[in-house]
Amino acid sequence: MANRDAPNGFTPAYHLTGGTIRAKEYRIADDYNTLITTGDMVKLVAGGTIEVAGAGDRVVGVFSGCRFTKDNGEVVFSKHWPASQSVSGSYGYAMVYDDPNIVFRAQCDDVTGVADIGQLTDIVATAGSATTGLSNQEVDATTGAVTAQLRILDFVDDPTNDSTLTNAEVYVQIYEHEYNEHVAGGAASQSPGV
Repeated sequence: MANRDAPNGFTPAYHLTGGTIRAKEYRIADDYNTLITTGDMVKLVAGGTIEVAGAGDRVVGVFSGCRFTKDNGEVVFSKHWPASQSVSGSYGYAMVYDDPNIVFRAQCDDVTGVADIGQLTDIVATAGSATTGLSNQEVDATTGAVTAQLRILDFVDDPTNDSTLTNAEVYVQIYEHEYNEHVAGGAASQSPGV
């Protein structure tokens, strides 16, 4: 039976060292003009704010919702950051799973196999849904890069998940993480959260 084609971004699955999985607060710039949805990989940019990550970007973590105050004073808690959202003050605030030891569950965009376990790959940065607030990002099934955003750790052990077919679900760790020392330019000792 074929795997279901239902990308929903990256979901925290477990912590490599048995630690607690928790999100940390980051800033989103007023009027940031791109939709960010729950499950999207995000990057840290100049000024200490986050933006949605594209393939090849260093990643700080996975977006898990936000809060902001509209210009009329209404406080909003949301699964997604609406594109070009105007806020009272300079920032909205996002919750981000930013621990480099968190392992995420996600769907591959094509066929992958057991030989891809341990390999590096990037994300497929398809825009999410403003209606559901959920991500459409996936794991790129093309592996073998020398440097890439993710490392495939294993396939999800589930009877409905066939590792030999398109859209298999895998466990991944962020390899090009903003806080990993092995990544060129990484900032392992910085903590820009608010």
